[in-house]
Amino acid sequence: MSKLTGFLGGAVIVATGVCFTLPAIAASPLAAHRAVYDISLKSAEDRTGISGAKGRMVIEFSGSGCEGWTVNFRMINQFFLSGGKSRILDSRSSMWESGDSDQMRYVQRQFVDSKLQEEKELRARLAEGRTGGSGAITKPKEEIFSLPEGVTFPVDHQLKIVKAAEAGQSRDETLLYDGSDGSNPAIAITFIGTKRDAGEDRTDAKMKDVNGLSGWPVSISYFKPDNQDKETPEYQVSMVLYENGVSGDMSLNYGDFVLDAKLTDIKLLEMAACN
Repeated sequence: MSKLTGFLGGAVIVATGVCFTLPAIAASPLAAHRAVYDISLKSAEDRTGISGAKGRMVIEFSGSGCEGWTVNFRMINQFFLSGGKSRILDSRSSMWESGDSDQMRYVQRQFVDSKLQEEKELRARLAEGRTGGSGAITKPKEEIFSLPEGVTFPVDHQLKIVKAAEAGQSRDETLLYDGSDGSNPAIAITFIGTKRDAGEDRTDAKMKDVNGLSGWPVSISYFKPDNQDKETPEYQVSMVLYENGVSGDMSLNYGDFVLDAKLTDIKLLEMAACN
């Protein structure tokens, strides 16, 4: 179950390493929103002992390029195991990223059967010119760390992927730091498929805030930087990425098992105003 407990829904937030100026951020194509997904088990290797899963994932993205962006995430799943047993995993995180994407704060708490199993708190900052960066972990234990040149925070990465898709690009490779693995960044390799025209998705009332939007099939694989062969990712997220940055139905692949996340409710939120 370690791959699951290490998962950050930030994988939900796709993104990259381009340095945007504040005016570009303020005109961001990303929409503030609250998205709800129903979780089910798509497949699992026999060795996992997982026979089924059901749950829910909620992502709330808010803020602006002036005050910064906040991403609140929660995923709670009941995993059914061999022998009739089950376990409930509840992952909660909150991330704030500055409007110019040079600072971030991250908090995560992981519960198993309602008992706190893991807790993280940290902050990070990029150096001027993005020649690297530094950070400080306060939980689970205090640690000062450095970040390599070229590293990018999640919302900045999200913006880059949307812009790359709009420009017709098909691949991106980014050194991404999201805080989910302590002081360690990851290599995020993104493949972007052919644009889907508006009107090809579900038309039920709860989808009114994405109906009429075009989007792209996107697949993001996450690797440890020292994984030189880049053949087996730590995990992989596939989704429909709408032009406003909302993620549609997703597949969350942890290697030994795969979860389906079906978008069941989406509400666009008011974007914070810049004074």
